[in-house]
Amino acid sequence: MQFLVESGRVRLRTRATVSDLADDDRLLLDDPPAAAWFARALEIGWTRDPFDRLLVAHATLRGWRLATGDGELVERLGPARSLAL
Repeated sequence: MQFLVESGRVRLRTRATVSDLADDDRLLLDDPPAAAWFARALEIGWTRDPFDRLLVAHATLRGWRLATGDGELVERLGPARSLAL
């Protein structure tokens, strides 16, 4: 999350920190097994962005729709696998 904040891809509320996210009762930290997660990421060859691969792999592994404002991800995943923000 810190990388996403630093790169401008995620904006936090004023004075909020990435550490605050871990303490937010509305959020749940999911920790899928690394081997399954990375194996799924290997199957995603349409992007060279390693973070996009991991985000898509995680959502796919869990059977979740990926909520994103990234138009390319929304287009690639389609409405059944993404939620456009």
